[in-house]
Amino acid sequence: MLRPNTHERILLVAGISGYLLLLLITILHWQAPLFDEPYFISNVYRLQQYGLSRTFLLNIDNQAPGPLYQLVHYALAPVTHLQTPGIRLVNTFMLLFIILLLTAIIRKMQRRVKRSVWLPALHIMAVPMVWQVSGMALTEIPSMLFATLSIWLLQLALEYTRKPWALGIFLSLLAGGCLGLAILGRSTFLVLVPAALLLLLQSAGEWKRWVLVSIYMGVALLCCVPVFVIWGGLMPPKQAIISTGSMEPWHGILAFAYGALIVLIVAPGWFIYRRLTLPVLAALYIILLPVNYYWLHLQYAPLNEAMKKIFPAAVMQIYPYLISPMLMTIALYFLYSTFLQWMERRTEPFFLFILLATLLMLATSFRITHLFSSRYVAQAAPLFIILLAPYIRASKQQCIRFAAGMIIGLLSLETYFLFR
Repeated sequence: MLRPNTHERILLVAGISGYLLLLLITILHWQAPLFDEPYFISNVYRLQQYGLSRTFLLNIDNQAPGPLYQLVHYALAPVTHLQTPGIRLVNTFMLLFIILLLTAIIRKMQRRVKRSVWLPALHIMAVPMVWQVSGMALTEIPSMLFATLSIWLLQLALEYTRKPWALGIFLSLLAGGCLGLAILGRSTFLVLVPAALLLLLQSAGEWKRWVLVSIYMGVALLCCVPVFVIWGGLMPPKQAIISTGSMEPWHGILAFAYGALIVLIVAPGWFIYRRLTLPVLAALYIILLPVNYYWLHLQYAPLNEAMKKIFPAAVMQIYPYLISPMLMTIALYFLYSTFLQWMERRTEPFFLFILLATLLMLATSFRITHLFSSRYVAQAAPLFIILLAPYIRASKQQCIRFAAGMIIGLLSLETYFLFR
């Protein structure tokens, strides 16, 4: 392994320091459950009352995600006593396990390349929305952990298409079970099932590989479909009312724009930049700005509370109208670059599997009609890190972007605690 250069060392230290800072402030957040936390914890008590039964599944209330969160916190209740900050630290420690799994996945991806696997894995700390879901007792992190674990186990399983064959089957069963649990935590991870079909590209004669991937997909569905049948849909019936309506295009655009911002922070080399790129993007923004202000009337103000502490009221009045067309432009640029990257690496099944899963995760926001939250995009953060690992370049600019991502993440988390 080559020794890390100065910028790589800075990024490694920043990533470790960022995690330790998140751990520290989570320990210090003794405030009673807030935001969505009380609803999720109340369903843990329902699990204690009814057990993992049909009655429990039908009585999950004020919660769109499935019961994985309750299963995790029920198991850890003797340690956390379902009190803060213990219930929040569950997610913070799970984030550490996600980082460890990312290093293992990336190590297998780059095999012959002598680069630090910790450097890209720690870049998850630069993804702003990860701070919120990791520093609060919310539902995303458990599903992210089990989904990442399923990818690693599947990676291992696919290495055993020769000998010992039984071990490959066992690992594939475990991988499918982990994915099934991830789906039971957040149904958006269901998209990994069809995405896994891309792992079969260029393997027409490798029937054992087909068996392993089929087991992975089949076991995942067997874990979650019975619950969906009981619910009569992808979420508990008491919460299903929020899914009324067909599509919300703006929410999908926001998801892809936030995905683009993750790429911009973690690995801007993903974007295809040519001589006319900047003028075309500027022209597109100039066109979309009046279109939005006079006709579309789309408003979006990320980090609104934090920004109010920095900018005057006059600026904050037009801020939502300035941001919306910018996000539309960024989303289109991200999709254009992603298409070109897909074509460039169209012969790499694992890369295409991760890429399609990432895109489908973002696309699920088109079907979320009641509201948009950056937490929906946060769920795809481990997939983004796996996808972008080869494109991360240590430099002075990267150090600045890394710091900016962590600062935004810290601000977004502390907004919920009113900076106390």
